[in-house]
Amino acid sequence: MMATALDLHSLEQYCETLYNSSSRTSRIQVESLLNYHFPTFSFSSSAASSSSAAAASGADDDTLHKGHSPSINTPIESALFCRSLLENTKNQFALMQVFATSRLKSLVEDHFTTFTTPEQIGLRTFVLRYIYQNPTAPPFIIKAQEQLFAIITKLGWIENDEFRTLVDQLQVFFQLGTASEYRIIGMDLLTAVAAEMNIPNNRHATKYRKIAVNFRDSQLLPIFQFALSMLQTTLQVSDRSTDKFKESILILMRTCLSFDFIGTVPDESSDDIGSIQVPTTWRSVFEESGYLDVLWECWKKFHNHSSVLVMESLSQAASIRRSLFSSDDTRHAYIHHIMRETILTLKSVAGQNKIQDVGNFHEFCRMLSKFRSTFQMSEICEFKNFEQWISLIGEFTSRGFHSWKWSPNSVPYLMTFWGKMVPSISAAKQETQEYIQRVTVDLSRAYLKSRLECAQAVIEGEVDDPLESEDELVPTLETYATVARCKYVESAQYIVAEFKDLSKRHRELIQRASTGTTSPSLDSNEIKERLLSYQSTSEQDQMDGEMASEVLGFIHQIQIWSAQRPLFIASPDAHLYVQSAIIHFYTQFRSSYIGEESSKSVKVYTILGERWGLNGPNQVLDVIMNSSLGNLRSSGDPEWRKQEDQLTVRTLRLFTQLVSGYSSVKHIRKLDTTKALLKNHNSSDFKFLDPTKKSSDIAVARCRMVYYTMLSRLLFSEDNIETDFWRFVKPWELILDQVTLAFEGSSEHGEEDIRLILLGIFKDLRGFVSSITNRKQYNLFFEWFYPAYTPIVLRAMEVWPLDELGIAIMRFWHEFASNKSSRVTFDNSSPNGILLFRETRYKGIMLYFNVLTASLSGKYVNFGVFKLYGDKALDQVLEAFFSLTLAIPVEDMLTFPKLTHAYFSVVDVFVSDHMTGLSVVPKPVLDYMFRALGEIILPQNPDTICCTMACSAVDKICTFVLNWILKDKIRKNEHQEELHSNGSPGSGSNSQRSSVDLSRGPPNSNGRPVSRRRQQQRQQQQETHWLVEYLMASKDVLSFLFQIIFQVVVFEERNNYWSLSRPLLGLILLNRDYYVEYTNNFVHGQLPDRQEKVQEAVNALMEDIDFNMTTINRDRFTQNITAIVLFTL
Repeated sequence: MMATALDLHSLEQYCETLYNSSSRTSRIQVESLLNYHFPTFSFSSSAASSSSAAAASGADDDTLHKGHSPSINTPIESALFCRSLLENTKNQFALMQVFATSRLKSLVEDHFTTFTTPEQIGLRTFVLRYIYQNPTAPPFIIKAQEQLFAIITKLGWIENDEFRTLVDQLQVFFQLGTASEYRIIGMDLLTAVAAEMNIPNNRHATKYRKIAVNFRDSQLLPIFQFALSMLQTTLQVSDRSTDKFKESILILMRTCLSFDFIGTVPDESSDDIGSIQVPTTWRSVFEESGYLDVLWECWKKFHNHSSVLVMESLSQAASIRRSLFSSDDTRHAYIHHIMRETILTLKSVAGQNKIQDVGNFHEFCRMLSKFRSTFQMSEICEFKNFEQWISLIGEFTSRGFHSWKWSPNSVPYLMTFWGKMVPSISAAKQETQEYIQRVTVDLSRAYLKSRLECAQAVIEGEVDDPLESEDELVPTLETYATVARCKYVESAQYIVAEFKDLSKRHRELIQRASTGTTSPSLDSNEIKERLLSYQSTSEQDQMDGEMASEVLGFIHQIQIWSAQRPLFIASPDAHLYVQSAIIHFYTQFRSSYIGEESSKSVKVYTILGERWGLNGPNQVLDVIMNSSLGNLRSSGDPEWRKQEDQLTVRTLRLFTQLVSGYSSVKHIRKLDTTKALLKNHNSSDFKFLDPTKKSSDIAVARCRMVYYTMLSRLLFSEDNIETDFWRFVKPWELILDQVTLAFEGSSEHGEEDIRLILLGIFKDLRGFVSSITNRKQYNLFFEWFYPAYTPIVLRAMEVWPLDELGIAIMRFWHEFASNKSSRVTFDNSSPNGILLFRETRYKGIMLYFNVLTASLSGKYVNFGVFKLYGDKALDQVLEAFFSLTLAIPVEDMLTFPKLTHAYFSVVDVFVSDHMTGLSVVPKPVLDYMFRALGEIILPQNPDTICCTMACSAVDKICTFVLNWILKDKIRKNEHQEELHSNGSPGSGSNSQRSSVDLSRGPPNSNGRPVSRRRQQQRQQQQETHWLVEYLMASKDVLSFLFQIIFQVVVFEERNNYWSLSRPLLGLILLNRDYYVEYTNNFVHGQLPDRQEKVQEAVNALMEDIDFNMTTINRDRFTQNITAIVLFTL
């Protein structure tokens, strides 16, 4: 045994090195040694490392071949040794116990089905006994054992009846007189099992969901009821020593209600979305057991963290689905109970003191949010003390808004509560509606005031800026706008008054700064807050006009100051905040008052016309373009670069939205600002166009493309734009002509300069081409670019094939060759389609594959003419594809998702339309392709799209080969009949046969002469196709594909099951002998009690299946294979 090689002290030292050593080399050596002595039989890498350990220890050749200790040959032997190790060690060997437990966990997870039922039960019993006998072991060991117990219970849940009496089995931990440690461990065991049952498994989703459903229906409710009864008993005990036990009960209850009852597999981000879908069998818990009474009583009596956990349970109680209750009365009683306790909490001194705790305050806010999200306003309003309830919550919310320093994460929950409350007040009575409206006015003022206090605190450096994240800020302000619009005029008047005050203070600071050194940047956060809170609707246009007028006045004020001092704010962050707020204002104004229905907004433009002369959308668009265009210019200060980059991204996003509307883009196109921009689109002031500037931020890196996509939409928004187009591309022409001279050796530009120039140009061209949507626009660009500048493409790819420039060129060409919206349409007499296709042969690697896919599937060229006229373009393109494919190892091809998708896209098009027309494909290319087709299907979590394309390709290949074999068989039969007819007696005399015109060839079976062309066709038909020849000579390829696909279909749960099953029929028909051999081994590998049924399913698989690939035959086969799948789940 291993004890002779490793004593306990040595093993503990190895575990110490494994878990705590700072030396990576030492850890690897120890891990190899432990893998050798404690094999998991799971990974080849483990076997390799174990072999190295065995070699180091001087093991013999047989041992080296096994890769593990010769005394352990099966997973159960390894598990039993780990079990023995745990039984014979004490607490001083804690790390060794951790290792043994983790190794047991790996063995159970990977090989549980190889254990017999007695072995499974025995291992589970051992773990339970070990936990019971070692209650004082270190907590991390107890937790590991509890998790191991939960995993064993889950894996054996369906097959072992003993596993399904969980509560009864664990009663030993709760017997009268047992120490609190045992009761805590018992609760933790139940929690571990409930949590483990809720963990999905993508590989065997159906099986694991079946286990979870069975556990939900049979044990989850008894566990929850048991926990509730234990919680009731703790109410009678005031001893603080039971706090840990109380917490373990509450955690168990939380875990039970967090169970995935309906199989939606929610992630943690959806924790606060939706209601808890408990089954109907739980109804009595919430209607009859006094569940709410127990929870509220516990919350009042418990202390510290225990009370927070109770409030978390109350938050779950407020999320129980409405349809659970047996009647409206019981549901109303449940709702009103929560509301009544809420009033008592907010009114009583004890309740107020309780929610002074941060945890309780946060969970109370969360409970209010969930309560309103779950139950309807009409039900809530029926509560007799509704006005008192809503008034107290309003006061609590106002205080909560001002508690942003204390509990900032709680404010969004309060906003959610009121955001759900306000839109549904129409369901309430008239007086109730008016009362809520009055409350919301106070709330909107309180929230805005708290935000301004927060901004001031940020200015003074007291707290971090909570307004930094636009992703969090904007949704919150949208909810605030919903609340403020409940009583819109009063709320808006307060906002306008505050904004006027701030604008006045800003003017005073500007005046002081004009005469001294004071900067007006102090109020930038407050400016940001007020501007971002603007969000318009079609209601109360006059009030919106007032607000918009004030904001436009502030913007005008900033423009005047910035004209005097470009860096008018000392802080780049403050500059970003203010300009971002202005952009947000423009975005909201555009969505409501600029567009097809802008004529309805008379009041808004009346006010704007009176104060600023803006009488319609066109004038406002002019203001937006003029004021925002400056955001694209750079100050040149390196300290401002990050903020200016972000501002450029947001400004271009605004411009993209402005040009996306049909009417707005027409208006913008006519503006003088826009005309000037189109004439000088590559201004040196726009630093984001500088190719030397690189950014790791993807949005910043894409600014050039977004910019020219927007300009392209503007340019092509009018019909007759030929003159404007040629003027627009003139700057590009000058640059590309310089590049041409440089390639000819007549330029002073260096190689790096040329590379950077081309890098920028092709990013620009890609963005420009991407927005072209019709034939006229595309032909205009095509005539300019081809053939004048395509030599630059070729030369650049030759000089910088592996550089980022090559990637930029390929992305441009992919966009250029894509026939989206059928824009690539040439006249019948035009050779442009063929010329465009021919150019794609110069492109390479991943993006070459994308270009090739677009070209081969674009349907703008008839590939038949290539062979007819002896054009080698198609052959050369495919040869390049083959060469590039072989240059990339299969492992790399399948490692990078984009490359994988690009490759299989080409393969799919190739086998569909171009495979049969080639005279030959090299054998290494076929070996590579079939290996890749198999290995992309194999992983447990493959790319579904690529896997589906691979299955489709295999299916098409098998179909072609089978059809060729069937046709060849028919041709051979016809030939035999012809020979038999010509050589049979009575078929004609010698004189008759000699009278045939020999120049026409021999006669056919009807005695008619056959032309030489027909003879050649017959000869070609009789020649074996290269693909048929390859597969018939390489049956191992068919075996490889069949084995992979069959295992995936039978043993794994995939979303593309139908696609996976389709190629199996062809693989079986082409390799019937291997199918028989494999299925026999497959049946013998099943458990003895299942072999007979699986054999029956295998026998039925090919019943009524003919040797063809007709749709009826395929569908019948797919139905048959489903039976095998059902037996192996």
